[in-house]
Amino acid sequence: IAVYGKGGIGKSTTSCNISIALARRGKKVLQIGCDPKHDSTFTLTGFLIPTIIDTLQVKDYHYEDVWPEDVIYKGYGGVDCVEAGGPPAGAGCGGYVVGETVKLLKELNAFYEYDIILFDVLGDVVCGGFAAPLNYADYCIIITDNGFDALFAANRISASVREKSNTHPLRLAGLVGNRTSERDLIDKYVESCPMPVLEVLPLVEDIRISRVKGKTLFEMAEYQENLNYVCDFYLNIAD
Repeated sequence: IAVYGKGGIGKSTTSCNISIALARRGKKVLQIGCDPKHDSTFTLTGFLIPTIIDTLQVKDYHYEDVWPEDVIYKGYGGVDCVEAGGPPAGAGCGGYVVGETVKLLKELNAFYEYDIILFDVLGDVVCGGFAAPLNYADYCIIITDNGFDALFAANRISASVREKSNTHPLRLAGLVGNRTSERDLIDKYVESCPMPVLEVLPLVEDIRISRVKGKTLFEMAEYQENLNYVCDFYLNIAD
């Protein structure tokens, strides 16, 4: 599953909670962060884990010297976490980094051990490099809100999915509305461009705060029972 959406829309927060929801449904889950900031899995692990690119540089790109425990970290709820990392600013290609990550996981015989692999991808698709996770995905989920900018980005992403589906077995799973009190523009968009709306998450401040706390909604709900109803939204997406 590849997760895309406008920058700052809440892809990583949503991805982490979906990963836990899938794990709660009995799936073995790996989340791969595809952003040079390497903060996709922060709310799962509670810290910024080393990236695969950093690890490969330390090992002088000798794949045979890398072990699964060097790059795969166990997160909350039993979700395994990997951060691809990225090239220095202004140099290199993010898509190449994603390819190297998948290559290494295959070398470690780890890529096919999971029921679900979730790619959390930065921003919207601006080049073929950042569309690279779509090469390995069966489904794409687009995170949006009820605003024009996010839906404009969603439209670009859905066009990329359609283009990629001509050569890959890829399908658009649907939209997830994140932290929105209304959904009129979302509904208007899917009327013009039919696709499923998997869920629309309510405008709950704790979703944003969870990112600051470095915890998922599921972990926060252990001591804030009033958040259990929010977790149900993510479980619905998993189902």
